[in-house]
Amino acid sequence: MVSKEAACEEIMKVIQPGDVINQIGHPRWYEFWLKITYGAIRWHQKRLFGKDSNYYDTHSMLYIDRAHTFSVELPKAVIKPLEDYCLSDMSIYRLRSKNLTPDDIDRMFLTCLKMCGTNYDVGQLLDIAINSILGYVGGLRRLKIFDFGEKKKVCSVGVRVAFEKLNQQLNPQADKKWLFQKLHRDLWLIKKIKSIIDIDNYKGTDVEATSPAHFANTDLFDYEFELVAKFKDGVRVG
Repeated sequence: MVSKEAACEEIMKVIQPGDVINQIGHPRWYEFWLKITYGAIRWHQKRLFGKDSNYYDTHSMLYIDRAHTFSVELPKAVIKPLEDYCLSDMSIYRLRSKNLTPDDIDRMFLTCLKMCGTNYDVGQLLDIAINSILGYVGGLRRLKIFDFGEKKKVCSVGVRVAFEKLNQQLNPQADKKWLFQKLHRDLWLIKKIKSIIDIDNYKGTDVEATSPAHFANTDLFDYEFELVAKFKDGVRVG
């Protein structure tokens, strides 16, 4: 295995501020609780996007710079350096619809900081992220999107909140959400995806229903993100 410094140097050659980092969790043999959790996440994502989709990812983070990556982890959201996860099984996804400027990144980072630093229960964190930051009217409609409670659905929600808040700031007159609002219906039919999503009556993905696999399967939506690279144990594998 390569050193953390060598791994960071390789990752820094391709990663950019604003990139989404998806990870595949590999629990140790005794971490049965993680095996159950990751299995449930993958089961849900496979139901959404089909057996041939990218449904293995179990965690999403937002990269700001080498010293700052936003990650929602129990019991709180944190900012951590690249060194903390550079040897993980990770994929890097980049927004296609907009070239993020330094000002955009600053705005997103400030949004992330609003979700950091305090111990929350998961329901409180979702309320703060979705209601207080995005200002949605009517309160949070809680969704058991993984069918095993709320504790493991927040990482990707936090990342999406940062993007949606940026869209609100740049387009204050916009009356709709930014990401995952349009389906590539023909591709769903071509791939013969059997999903719990009703593609004929699809009206967008709620923020609180965002999973890691949404970022990994945007070809099925409006191709909002593209895969930049994959790394495992600090070595580029894709």
